[in-house]
Amino acid sequence: MMDKFYKKLDNNKFQCLLCNHYCKLKEGQVGICGVNKNVGDKIECLVYGYIAALNIDPVEKKPLYHFQPKTKTLSLGTVGCNFKCSFCQNHSISQEKIVNKSRYFSPKEIVEIAIKNNCDSISYTYNEPTIFFPYIKDIATLAKKRGLKNIMVTNGFESDEVISSMKGLIDAANVDLKSFNAKYYKKELGGNLEVIKENLKKLVKNGIWIEVTTLVIPGINDSDEELKAIANFIANELGIKVPWHLSAFHPDYKMLNRPRTSYEILKKAFDIGKEAGLKYVYIGNMLVDDDTICPKCNHLVLKRVGFETVIDNRKNYLYCKNCNTKLDGVFKMNRIAKVAGTFYPDSCYEIQKYFNHFNQILDDNKIDIKLSNIKALICPHAGYIYSGFSANVAYRLVKNQNYKRVIVIGPSHNYGFDGATISLFNNFYTPCGDIEIDLDYANKLKEKFDFLHFYKEAHLEHSTETQAPFIKTYLPNSKIVEIVYSKLDYEILANLVDEVLKDNDNLLIISTDLSHFYNLEV
Repeated sequence: MMDKFYKKLDNNKFQCLLCNHYCKLKEGQVGICGVNKNVGDKIECLVYGYIAALNIDPVEKKPLYHFQPKTKTLSLGTVGCNFKCSFCQNHSISQEKIVNKSRYFSPKEIVEIAIKNNCDSISYTYNEPTIFFPYIKDIATLAKKRGLKNIMVTNGFESDEVISSMKGLIDAANVDLKSFNAKYYKKELGGNLEVIKENLKKLVKNGIWIEVTTLVIPGINDSDEELKAIANFIANELGIKVPWHLSAFHPDYKMLNRPRTSYEILKKAFDIGKEAGLKYVYIGNMLVDDDTICPKCNHLVLKRVGFETVIDNRKNYLYCKNCNTKLDGVFKMNRIAKVAGTFYPDSCYEIQKYFNHFNQILDDNKIDIKLSNIKALICPHAGYIYSGFSANVAYRLVKNQNYKRVIVIGPSHNYGFDGATISLFNNFYTPCGDIEIDLDYANKLKEKFDFLHFYKEAHLEHSTETQAPFIKTYLPNSKIVEIVYSKLDYEILANLVDEVLKDNDNLLIISTDLSHFYNLEV
């Protein structure tokens, strides 16, 4: 499945197209990275499928503070690197050339590991990911189909070919901007500052969420002049919304005689970033100045201790709770509640009052219907004051039963489109707490039925939303799948219903308000 990132030259040479070194290799020769080799008829990525490090991390550890905060990411890396940084903190794998082939991980297996461990993304990190991009591309393509995001933590020295391939496949990247001194980059690191600057601009242009990290090393890149140059480049060329992470150096690898970075140096860099107009500047590995502050009202939005978010003052995951300013970044997409406060209360306490009232009526009248093996319910979706009691009767029948997921199917009232749309948000918000959307199952249905699409706007739909508080209350351990249909023949929709009913882990909810157009006699 490996794509070609090489081209044939004269004299049996091949040119590697993975990074900006563009190594020209004779047969048997390995590139600067140590892991891409001319094997006679092609350049083989020797580390394809052979991982040197595999962990589950908070995404904040990458570091990414504005990309799906409070989620887990499956992090993996191989041996090898196209740089030669003397201070590398992962030198045990990045500067290693021997590939351990005792365990092979297929792209499919990596994706399954991520899903099994409830990760929202896969991060290609620890060593330089561009050198194993053929492996990344195969994993990321499968991950996308399963609703996972893809992240690269990189030195920014990708080839033009890899930069182009990242578009639409890689969702976020943390890029090390190690210095603003061209001679230092070339001599000490083995890179090219101008290439990295241009690549950063290309990544932003390609719609990839970017955060920049600078390891501030005393006596190397901590002068006011250099720090201002980096800050101004980010602000003027990448955008003031791009976060800048300032990391403290500690002696490692070959750079053992240089002192650790002091807080005073990092605070100076922090202030320089703010003076340049950057909205988000963070000091790493010091446990200070790494909170997200609203750039408009200076209100605390996300407070972190280490890599854990201990205070979350966001509204609907996207906005400052204090001034309603939309935050910059890529946040977990949540299906918001459009009709909370109209069709039903926007307070969980008030919702529960409704349900308690409905149940009290049933108890007072000694109505206790018992049915087993219920596969589907037909429930009304009008306001709770009109049809809530009827819906409550239905949901009480399945209270606390062990369904893995609830599939809710309802008509679209506000948007017209061909076919149906299946929700690919991450969670379904209700005033009583989120319901996790079963993205894995939703994507499988989407692949099976070509009339299923994902139209975000169509999911601001009351026919399905009014069912969610009942599901959260009566089936708190179930996931949800939301399907909204519009211009679709009922016989075609029946095929989807048949598929859903095959799985004993499913409960199907058909949401209806019968008809507005017939009189009582009809």
